[in-house]
Amino acid sequence: MVEKAKRILIAEDEEADVLLMQIVLEELGLRDSWAVAHDGKEALDYLYQRGDQASRAAGKPELILLDLKLPKVNGLEVLQKIREDERFKPVAVVIFSSSLDENDRAQAMSLGADDFMIKPMDFNDFRAAIGQAVSAHVQKLRQ
Repeated sequence: MVEKAKRILIAEDEEADVLLMQIVLEELGLRDSWAVAHDGKEALDYLYQRGDQASRAAGKPELILLDLKLPKVNGLEVLQKIREDERFKPVAVVIFSSSLDENDRAQAMSLGADDFMIKPMDFNDFRAAIGQAVSAHVQKLRQ
């Protein structure tokens, strides 16, 4: 059996947030449907199948959950590169950020983010926000 590309890319450097996202995705029946990039360079390497990601299964995700404050390459730069490439136009990009700066939101939306969500501090609110983003943007939650 040939491994399929992951449906969701989580680009997040905070391990606690990654774990919460994975819990929610499992609750939604999306076990093993995600890949994780811990910085912006790793996210771009995943998308372009280069570096350590050169041998991953071909294909692109349906949804990218993207943090703005990523190391190496920040989330806005990642978003800009994604939106400049025709291959990734259909991929939904939801920004998950702790930034309350309206300029960050405006810039992300002008670069082509599909949504911008503030990371809630409360676990249940965080769970609901992730569930909302995934339900709104992934074509089929269950195969």
